[in-house]
Parts: sequence; structure tokens; C-alpha cells
Amino acid sequence: MASAVPIDKSTGTGEEGSDLLRLSQDQITTFLRDGVLVVDHILTAAQVDAAQQGLSDTLARHGVDTNDLVSTGCALQKLSSTNGSGGVLDLFYDEWKMDVATNHRLFSITTTLWEEAYCHRGEEKEELEHDNNGFKWHPYGYFDYRKGYSYFDRVGYRLPTLLAEQLGAQLLEGSTVPTKKKKKVPAIQRSLTPHLDCCPETFYKDDDGGNPKSKWRPIQCFVSLTDNLQADTGGFEAARGFHRTFAAWATDRVPTSVTHKSNGSLETISFPAPCLGEYTHMRPKEDRDVMERVQHIPVKAGSAVFWDNRIPHANAYRHDGKIPRCVVYCSFLPDVSMNRRYAANQLENWMQGWQPTDQWINRIEDDPCELVEDLSAKFGALTPLGRRLLSIDPW
Repeated sequence: MASAVPIDKSTGTGEEGSDLLRLSQDQITTFLRDGVLVVDHILTAAQVDAAQQGLSDTLARHGVDTNDLVSTGCALQKLSSTNGSGGVLDLFYDEWKMDVATNHRLFSITTTLWEEAYCHRGEEKEELEHDNNGFKWHPYGYFDYRKGYSYFDRVGYRLPTLLAEQLGAQLLEGSTVPTKKKKKVPAIQRSLTPHLDCCPETFYKDDDGGNPKSKWRPIQCFVSLTDNLQADTGGFEAARGFHRTFAAWATDRVPTSVTHKSNGSLETISFPAPCLGEYTHMRPKEDRDVMERVQHIPVKAGSAVFWDNRIPHANAYRHDGKIPRCVVYCSFLPDVSMNRRYAANQLENWMQGWQPTDQWINRIEDDPCELVEDLSAKFGALTPLGRRLLSIDPW
């Protein structure tokens, strides 16, 4: 894991820039090659401590005592619309989390990667392919890589597997379902298997013509609040370098095949690989070669992982560590028309206390998920950069 280099210069956005980070050429080369980059020291030790305490306070508000997970951990179930997959929790708007999501170091690194890894001057696809940079192409044309918007994402709080199984047993024991109908004891949390957070079939289409995409997020990211250096401890896994061949793979992707008996003989039917919303599951049989490329990515507390949106990724099948793995998912959207619309809608959701609508959440309209008591105070606490990232002020 490489650390970015501190520099003394202004961001040009009115922020103090004395503690900004500049990527080295080796780090940029790593991202171009691998599509995955770990950058240390995004958060200071004090900021990590503050975020950890903020997370504990938030969980306590929802009935989870992080110092007594055996007795209170079952309450995590109420915070997961993914049924515990990946330890992902539907927490979006707490102030400590917003501080992480609008961190100027995080945004500065992202803008550098936008500049280096994606065409932003309106380059033609053929021109890029001639220089072996076809993977940099996208259908959104020119954009100013210095501008963007925060994407409100979730929190990851992955319990050790043994504890997750213990809590699952507690829930099953307290269930009112008759014993004879009870199934195998399910863990309260499980892994998030290899997947893409995009649809290969629509990835290179813009937002015209009824395209279902709601945003363009070329780089995904999380900031880790705990060390996760060993494999099989619930951590991040990715298929390095896959973004460079993604376009060809998406074009030639093997369809799903199902064999069943029909009229006494075996019949095989094929159909396109499924994509649910902007989620594409890697299939154990048809996508086996992709899944075999997925490997653990070590990361320290306070560090961030940036990965290209075309990289298949997961978190570990098991968490055999001793403490929960804690991360804040937080990324940015380039300043293109589709993302400006998304950011405006996202701001409205935040102001009303509504959950995002593109996160597998069945939201009841006008039913706030989190009480927003004093928006003027929240707005006042934001930096000038934060206000632009949240689409409160224009760029």
C-alpha cells in the first residue's frame, strides 16, 4: 500500500490545501493497470477515532451496543435491506459520515484519477483505441474533472462469522415460526459475492433513449475505519485489471444456460446474464474465470480504496477475525448532465430525510428514514467544497 505525497497548495476551491495529497506517478500507473488503488492517510488518526465513535453512537441510536454485540447485535438486521449481505447497513446522513464523504483529500485523489484514467476532452473512441487507451472511453463526452458531486452511499459493518452465526441462532430461537418449519440456522450477515455495480449491456450507452441508468460513477471508493490486512477477515476483494478488457468481455459474455428434463429428454435453454438495477452477479459456472481472478486487497484504517466501476469485486466469504470490519462507502460523480440531475434529487432526499432510491430500498414516499431537525445548522457546518459536492452551491 502506497502513501500519497502531502503537498502545500490550494485546491482552487477555497479550501485549505496544506494537507492535500498528490498521487505519485507510480500510483497513477497502478490505477491505470489494475483499476484498483489503495491510498494511505486519507483520514488522520484523530479523524478515524471520531468516525469510529460516530459510528458507535449511530448504532447505539438504533439499539446496537458495539461493546456488547452478543446481546444487542440482532438489531443490525433492521438496518440492512440486503438481508445482511456484506454487512452493508442503510446509514446515510449522520454528520460524522458526511464528514468522511466530503473529505477534501478523498475528492482530490478522485479528481486526479478522473483526469488520468478517463477521457474528459471529448476524445473519440477510435482515437483512444489507436493508443491502446480504449478502456478510458465513456459516452458522456467532455467533463471538467475538477468538479463533481458526493454520492451518498452506505456503511459496512461486517461481523465476524462466528458471531453472525450466533446472532442468527438467537433470532431463530426467538422466532414464532413452528419448529418443524424452521430451516438451517442462517447467520445474521454473510459475504457479498463477486459482482459489478453496473450493467455490462448498458455501460457504454448514455442516458438518452430510456436508458435505465441513473448516474455515471466511474470510480467507486470506501474509507476503512479498521485494519483489514489479512484474507478471510470480511475484507475487500477485487479482480485487478479487469476494466481493461471489460468491453470485449461484455460483448462476448457467455449466456446463462439451464438444463432440465422435457418430455423425457434433457433440454438446455440459454438466456442473457441477468442484471438487477445496476447490480450484476458473477455466476459461479459461466463467470468462473472472472471469479478466480478476485483476490484480497489489504487496507489499513484511515486508508481508502479506489476502484474502477468495471472491476468485479466482493467481500470475503468468511470473516474469521476478532472485530467487525468497518468501512464508509463514499464516492463521487463527475459533473455531467445525468449526474447533475442525480445530485439535485439526492439533495432533495437528504433535506427531506428520505433514503436514496437506487440502493435496493423500497422507500415509501414522504416517509422519512432519518429525522433532519436543523438543516441550516447542517449546511452551516459544511465547508465551501462540501456545499458544492452536495449540490447546495453551484460549481
